[in-house]
Amino acid sequence: FKCRGNKNMIDIKNKKVIVTGAASMVGRSIIKELETRGAIVDRVLHEECDLLDFNQCLNKFKESKPDYCIHAAGYNGNISFNRQYPSDIFYNTTIMGLNTLKACSLVGVKKVVSLLSSCAYRSTDEELREEDFFKGMPDSSVDAHGLSKKSLFYYSKQISKQYDITAVCTIFNTAYGPFDSFKIEKTKVCGALIKKFTDAVINSEDQVVCWGTGAPRRELIYCDDAGKGVVETLQKYDDESLPINIGFNEDISIEQLANKIAAIVGFKNKIVWDTNKPDGQYRKILNADRMNKYNITIEDSVSLDGGLKKTIQWYKEMLK
Repeated sequence: FKCRGNKNMIDIKNKKVIVTGAASMVGRSIIKELETRGAIVDRVLHEECDLLDFNQCLNKFKESKPDYCIHAAGYNGNISFNRQYPSDIFYNTTIMGLNTLKACSLVGVKKVVSLLSSCAYRSTDEELREEDFFKGMPDSSVDAHGLSKKSLFYYSKQISKQYDITAVCTIFNTAYGPFDSFKIEKTKVCGALIKKFTDAVINSEDQVVCWGTGAPRRELIYCDDAGKGVVETLQKYDDESLPINIGFNEDISIEQLANKIAAIVGFKNKIVWDTNKPDGQYRKILNADRMNKYNITIEDSVSLDGGLKKTIQWYKEMLK
C-alpha cells in the first residue's frame, strides 16, 4: 500500500475536472470554486448519465478524458428517509461510487476525491478524528448511508493499489445553503427547519412541530466553504491511508438552531418538540487538526446567521 503524502500542490488551471453530483448544492459550490481557480469543469448530470449503469458511466468518462475527478454524487436524505429506504440508499450510493471510481481507474484519471459523510464514523459523542474511521459502527439511524460511504473509502484504497491513481476521501458535516433540497422527506436539519418555519409564517400557522428533543448538536458548514475544502483536498491531500475532515470544529444544538431560524423568518408562535420522534446521533463534531496540518484552508465565508439568511432568501425565491 502506498502513501504518497503531501508532496506538491496540484495546479488545476486549464486541467479538466469531472464532477459527479454536479447539480447538487455542494456540487455547484465545488464547480464554482474549480472555475475560480481556472479549471475546466465537466459536469455529470443524472439526466444525461445514470451512474448506476456502468456502461453509461464509463462512456461518459471516456468521452470526457478528465485529468481529475471529484465524486460528489450520492443518494440520501434525513432520518425519516433513512428509515424508509435503507436498502435503496446503500445500494445506490455504493454502486454509483464503485462505478465512478472504476471508470476513473480505467480511463487514466490522475486523482479522484470522493465525498464521504460524518455518518460513516462510529456512533459516539466524542470529537471525531480520522483514525476513528476504522472503529465501530455508524449510528443505526443512518447506518445505510454511513456504511455505503465507508465502502467507497475501502474501494478507493484498492484501486490506488492496482492502478496509477491517487484516490482520497474527504468528510464534512451537515452542509447547508442555496440549492439545498427542501423536499420534506429528504432534506436535512437546516433545510427542514427553514422550510417549516418559513412556511408557517407564510401560512399564518400557530405552531411548528419539530422532531425529537432538540438537544442533539450538529456541526454545520455553508456549502461554499465545503466546496472550497473539497477543491483544496484535490490540490493538497494525497494520503490514501486516511480520509480528511473538513470543518470548523464548532456545533450548535438543534433547539438553538430552530430558535435562530424562527427569529430570522419572524415566527413568534409556539415551537413543539415531538419526543416520540427520534433524535438521531447526539453529537457529530469533526476534529480539524489534520486539515490544518495539510494547510487545507477554508474561510468561514459567512457567519451562521448570514448563511441561514442567504439560504432562507433563496428558499423564498423558489416559492414564487
